[in-house]
Amino acid sequence: MPSNPPQYEEEEEAKAAKVLKDFDCPVCNANNPYDDGIYPDDEVTCFYCGQEFKVSRNSEGQWRFKEA
Repeated sequence: MPSNPPQYEEEEEAKAAKVLKDFDCPVCNANNPYDDGIYPDDEVTCFYCGQEFKVSRNSEGQWRFKEA
């Protein structure tokens, strides 16, 4: 018996698509890892330049970072 049935793998992939583990700052281009993950409607701060962003996703599933 496989350790991860196909349905379970599909559910895990769907969950992973809703969480972002890091982002590249649109202002200074620095990579910012977030261990707890980033979700739509979160507010995140660049660890390097200090700019704050409101996180969203568009209808195509692309992540957007709007300066707060």
